[in-house]
Amino acid sequence: MRTIPQILSCAWLALAVCACDSKSGGGTAPDDASADVPLLPVSPGDSWIYQVRLEIPAGVTSAGAAEVGTSYQRTRTYLGKISAAENLPVADCFEVRVPGSPPEREFVEIHPDCILIRGSQILRPETSRPMWLERPALFVIAGMKAGETMPELKTADGNITRQTKVIARESITVPAGTFRCIRLLTTGRDGELELHRTIWFAPGTGIVREEKTRYRRDQLVFRETQELAARKAFASVRPTAVEIPPMREMKFQSSR
Repeated sequence: MRTIPQILSCAWLALAVCACDSKSGGGTAPDDASADVPLLPVSPGDSWIYQVRLEIPAGVTSAGAAEVGTSYQRTRTYLGKISAAENLPVADCFEVRVPGSPPEREFVEIHPDCILIRGSQILRPETSRPMWLERPALFVIAGMKAGETMPELKTADGNITRQTKVIARESITVPAGTFRCIRLLTTGRDGELELHRTIWFAPGTGIVREEKTRYRRDQLVFRETQELAARKAFASVRPTAVEIPPMREMKFQSSR
């Protein structure tokens, strides 16, 4: 059975479309973006370890179900450039592992001044092919400023929508340290579910904090928070576990 986060991830991939030309990798980043470049330097074997907190209110998963509140560790490891399946192009691949769940692979295109989403795949026997975008979807661009927005994304029937806005450029502190970040807020709907997702992306490091909430008719059904505990460059010594306590011619729309 898929978890709530996995189902919502698939809904996002079914929706996403590209704001730039994947053959060229995009256009040109803003002139003042040099401080953000490269956005995400990576080498195979690099890993990001997150502390995760999941909360599901009582009665959400089934009638009479108890409230869920749990903490765990999520590890994201960069595997390099690989193909998700036969006849699909190579892409930058991250493998995400959570105790008790099948591994998931995330496929993106990492350019010096932008990162694009390509697809994902849950690694289990019944999964034959990944969720894959014919054209990649924009995730982050070097030089983004507060008030800038991505083009709104929606399915033909309007049941799934996404709108992403840059809220701020700010410093935040997480277990791994203090980072200068681009704060991105994505809002939208998956049918009757309303979503809010805030990401703090630190150029040169990656995602350092993420908050996801889902509501049904103004009632909270899901909240997940993750914070970076460590980023580890590849080494022959296996990383120790973290103890979890109990551009490219991108068009912006300005709200200013």
